[in-house]
Amino acid sequence: MTLLDDIRRARAGDHAAMVRSLTRRTELTDANSAVFDVPGAFRGCIAGVHEVLRRQGLLVNIRCLDPAETLSPGQAREITRVAAAYPWLTDDAFVAEHLDAWLS
Repeated sequence: MTLLDDIRRARAGDHAAMVRSLTRRTELTDANSAVFDVPGAFRGCIAGVHEVLRRQGLLVNIRCLDPAETLSPGQAREITRVAAAYPWLTDDAFVAEHLDAWLS
């Protein structure tokens, strides 16, 4: 069941779906904080997105136009933590399934 499915069910009055959706919003906020570098005042925002794409094999590195723009200290560890804690948020399997076609 996807987040969108739960939201639709919650809007239709499904209490269990509402509880799941409310739990997931906290998890999504936690993951966004890691990727977009909230603790680092968003300094590692682009590098964080690049890191997720690099881990999926879509980028070779996380280099940004500004060579000083990189992950904040501990940001990579946070991205690892949220990916492990909330596997429903990752699309790694989907990306892996299509990676060869996309990169050819």
